[in-house]
Amino acid sequence: MMDSNPVRCQKCGKPIGYITILGKGLLGMQQPVHNYKIVGICMNCSQK
Repeated sequence: MMDSNPVRCQKCGKPIGYITILGKGLLGMQQPVHNYKIVGICMNCSQK
């Protein structure tokens, strides 16, 4: 996943920010991370 789209709120769709996920292998090398899901909720929706 190399696109740079911001993470959006699951309730209102407002952009929250950017997240970078790095996977480290046994030898300290970065490896691609598969099968993950990011769920984000903005501060306004979380307080409702």
